[in-house]
Amino acid sequence: MNNKNPFDSMFPLSLEQIDLLKKFEKNCSNIQFAWLSGYFWHLSNQDYSNFKKNKNILSSEQKKIDSPTITIISASQTGNARSLAERLNKYLNDNNKQSYLISASDYNFKKIKDEKFLILIISTQGEGEPPEEALSLYKFIMSKRAPKLNDLKYSVFSLGDSSYDLFCQAGKDFDKRFNELGGKKLLNRLDVDIEYEDDYIKWSKELLVLINKIDISCSTSNFSKKDFFSDNINIYTKYNPATATILTNQKITGRNSIKDVRHIELNISDLNLKYTPGDALGVWYQNSEDLVKKILKLLSINTSDIIKIKNKNINISDALKNHFELTNNTKNLVKKYADITKNKFLKEIILNDEELSNYVKNTPLVNMISDYPKKISSQAFIDILRPLTPRLYSISSSQSETNDEVHITVGVVKKIISNCLHLGGASGYLSELLNIDDPVKIFIEKNNNFRLPKNTKTPIIMIGSGTGIAPYRSFMQQRDNDGATGKNWIFFGNPNFTEDFLYQIEWQNYLKNGLLTKMTLAWSRDQEKKIYIQDKIRENGQEIWDWIEENAHIYICGNASKMAKDVEEALLCIISKNGNMSIENSNEFLNNLRLNKRYQRDVY
Repeated sequence: MNNKNPFDSMFPLSLEQIDLLKKFEKNCSNIQFAWLSGYFWHLSNQDYSNFKKNKNILSSEQKKIDSPTITIISASQTGNARSLAERLNKYLNDNNKQSYLISASDYNFKKIKDEKFLILIISTQGEGEPPEEALSLYKFIMSKRAPKLNDLKYSVFSLGDSSYDLFCQAGKDFDKRFNELGGKKLLNRLDVDIEYEDDYIKWSKELLVLINKIDISCSTSNFSKKDFFSDNINIYTKYNPATATILTNQKITGRNSIKDVRHIELNISDLNLKYTPGDALGVWYQNSEDLVKKILKLLSINTSDIIKIKNKNINISDALKNHFELTNNTKNLVKKYADITKNKFLKEIILNDEELSNYVKNTPLVNMISDYPKKISSQAFIDILRPLTPRLYSISSSQSETNDEVHITVGVVKKIISNCLHLGGASGYLSELLNIDDPVKIFIEKNNNFRLPKNTKTPIIMIGSGTGIAPYRSFMQQRDNDGATGKNWIFFGNPNFTEDFLYQIEWQNYLKNGLLTKMTLAWSRDQEKKIYIQDKIRENGQEIWDWIEENAHIYICGNASKMAKDVEEALLCIISKNGNMSIENSNEFLNNLRLNKRYQRDVY
């Protein structure tokens, strides 16, 4: 019996296609209809050769879909791993390989057993820990539930900072565990320091050679699944920054505060910069001229000397001001300086790791040079320095409210050592060296792992101390602009109520008009016994649990090694107590919240 619809031969579209068109037209404007008509007319008038070409492409696409996929997982903390993952994805596609790019936070790690080819590009944060977005994957792969990976071929590209003891530890951990689970190395793990460009280029080329030998794919197209990086429309990047100007540079802590926190507003009206609450602002800073002159004088280096950086000749003063880190001392820097100066005291210190750690912590680079000056060549000095890298600051404004401005909240790093004031590189530059209308180079660093819930009715709990309050200011501005009806609760901690209540008037106004449902404050030094955020969380355990059961999203922003760990421990206790779970099960519960984007952290 023939069940074919008689209209099928008369009408060029199927009933399913017609239904799709009807659904689509409901959301289109007249302008969009006009554009679509021209677009489809253009397609219908392609000549036969183009039709044949497109047919061949579709055929190759189908082959590609049927072929194994190279999965690239990005696990980034400051955006570097993400950037390299994007580049690798494009590089492989441009060389006719099918690759699929995804964030570690979006990756369905339970399906890792089905992967054939996996590339992990990962950074390390804190004390050798994986980046925030890779925590769930890390916990799973390190657990007893991790599957055998006997069919997996993998490679790990690990980014780190050699000034830290546990250099590239997260990458090392994943590499070791993949191997233990039966995975085979496609290419040996590569651990790179902060200046990694040449290493990456060499590694990516070697990787492609090995992939070609395996002949994973022969497709000629650029097909890939939609990945999580596609929403970045900004033309400005870390290496192509925009130039904004300072509108406001205001101290927002009291005169008697032990902290110097600045509210800084920048004008981006002439720039095509778009940001979302939760994103960070990257700032390229300059070292102070006074610091540069002092160092050069101590080393008996002429300020007009010309040195070479990547085959480019540049004045030594300009190089130190714009291209090298001068405010942070490191173990490697001490070792290198000891080597070129042959200083006996430094040679002894580097033999004892504990003494070396204490020395680095308490002795800025300029002090080390001042204590042990030595006449050396300008190029020799440059060669031991670390390249200057931009600083990232959580954005404290919503573009829906501030339009042509972007705001950041900067804690100025200040240390008194040997009766001299030492400022942090970026914070000192922003707070002391820039005035109104001065230019500053910036870029937006997207953070898709610290986002407000899409449903504006969803309640949120915001937890932060010090400048960790910054993203929550942007959250509340956005919720206000969206007319969100979901409840909002903030936990904020700092030393003193009268000196350190950042954005106090704004928070009180939000509380007064009802947008902010509840505000819980912890002032550590306003009473004899110190009170911290984690104490307030425990005090409000039952109510927090009630909010969790109401589908609340929980956010933490602040110091990774101190506040964030203490707060997470308090949350686990609340979950265990009120959910009648063991600590192990409460860990699993919290991890499930993380997987469902209901527990997000922006820690540093």
